[in-house]
Amino acid sequence: MENSDVEDDVQIPDDNTFDLTLPASHSYLGNNLEELRGRTLLDEGIYINLPLLIKKSVVLFPGQTLPLTVFDRQTIEMLQQCINKNRIFGVVCLGYDKLISIGTTAEIYEYIEGSPIEGFRIKAKGRQRFKILRITQGYGKFSANVKIVPEIDLGLPLWESRCRSSDHLRQQTSTLLKERIERHDSISTPWPSWLMKRYNINKLSEKIRLHFDFIKKRGSHVPEDPTELSFWVGQNLPLVDSKRIALLNYDSAIPRLQKEINYLVRDRCFVCNECNSFIGKQSDMFPMNREGPQGTYCNLSGILHETVTLYRAKNLILSGNEPSTEYSWFPGYAWTIVSCQKCRNHMGWLFTAENNNLRPKSFWGLTRRGLRSKRVWTKDDYEERLDRSDSDTDYNNENDS
Repeated sequence: MENSDVEDDVQIPDDNTFDLTLPASHSYLGNNLEELRGRTLLDEGIYINLPLLIKKSVVLFPGQTLPLTVFDRQTIEMLQQCINKNRIFGVVCLGYDKLISIGTTAEIYEYIEGSPIEGFRIKAKGRQRFKILRITQGYGKFSANVKIVPEIDLGLPLWESRCRSSDHLRQQTSTLLKERIERHDSISTPWPSWLMKRYNINKLSEKIRLHFDFIKKRGSHVPEDPTELSFWVGQNLPLVDSKRIALLNYDSAIPRLQKEINYLVRDRCFVCNECNSFIGKQSDMFPMNREGPQGTYCNLSGILHETVTLYRAKNLILSGNEPSTEYSWFPGYAWTIVSCQKCRNHMGWLFTAENNNLRPKSFWGLTRRGLRSKRVWTKDDYEERLDRSDSDTDYNNENDS
């Protein structure tokens, strides 16, 4: 094994010459896949029977791309039936002890029936959330009676009680004027204007888009629609399964965006999921895929890897194998397996450019399964905690007296 720590002075790659649309196309699955046209959307709130694809630690969000290489006959038959019907199946995460009751429909848009060695390959797109009512099993296949969960649009807070005489001013671009109108609206309510901002879907979306502005400038797509944005952020944050499932359970974009802002605004780092060794910072993420800094990819064996790309990492070691371009998710880059330096846990891959004109020269693709996001505690955080502790002590002393 060979040490692969990256120096602290590594800079964010600004001269990216790599085509970010290539990983999003999943060309490693082959260029001769048959394209299926049209789009199927199920009516919100309806009850329907769906064939299920149950995958361990895979939480699919609406809008997310799901590449699959399948070898077992039962799953292949299920996918073939979906293609002949409406191209829709359900994706459900298998937790450590039970099947999760929330899932997402996936619509197949490209497929090819390869040889037994190549497998049955598809590309699908996450569409709508559903909740499982009852599961049935037969001949190695799973299906379920489900309810398609509607997305609830809560609208702007206290919109109906607004001061309507100011409506003609709400279209103005001045931020100062908008804030004055919001303060004026809040006068007639018991709620302060700052509290209403926390439930204003436009302001929540603006705050998140500002945070991901550096990703958009580097060619990645950040959705404008608040609901699509809330799913996109959930897809691209390397969170543990329980937090991703919690985001998927929300029936509205507002609480989803609120929770995601909490994950973004606090300083966080990545550590090894097994031994807690420091790997990198959340700010080290950068996009090598048009769909965002984290993508779902499939290897030769059909195993799915949700992989986040970082330009800097530490405490990793390279395997002794030569870099390989076989089935590379990033065309033009060769991959080398990397592990945690302390516990030898598989962490992902180091991708190195085969062409001297390709930028960046190298980057890390680390699996969400191998990483854990951890909050970085600062001096201010500790002081705030001490203040709260003192306040709680004073309160308890008063009650005791």
